[in-house]
Amino acid sequence: MEIAVKITLVAALVMVGYNLHQLVTSYEAICEKVKEFKAMAQANDSDETAVGRSNFILTAVLSVVFVLLTFLSGMAYWVVAVVGLKMLVSMYFSHMEIRQIFREDSIRPSLFKLTKVDSVLNVLTGLAVAVISIS
Repeated sequence: MEIAVKITLVAALVMVGYNLHQLVTSYEAICEKVKEFKAMAQANDSDETAVGRSNFILTAVLSVVFVLLTFLSGMAYWVVAVVGLKMLVSMYFSHMEIRQIFREDSIRPSLFKLTKVDSVLNVLTGLAVAVISIS
């Protein structure tokens, strides 16, 4: 198994683990984390723009690396494209969360449910990439 495939497998499993954690986190726990996050941002004089920019850079870099790994692992172009599209959707939801945190001091239940669906799809995407990697 070449190195890119091994790294892709590890990245896919990390993605699955992280999203499983997100999936089992309750709405109340998320609301509590939102309060803590907002307090830390204010303590560091960070506004929505600065946090949004940092969030965009982080999620974009991680997404590009994951998509690049799927490409370097020799996966079909359509698989790489689907993974890329899925990462863009997740980036959008992450952006929406940041906006709501700063504008409303909370996460609406409707966005919370959408992020749960996104987490399920990320788990399935990660598992699919892992299975394809070892096939």
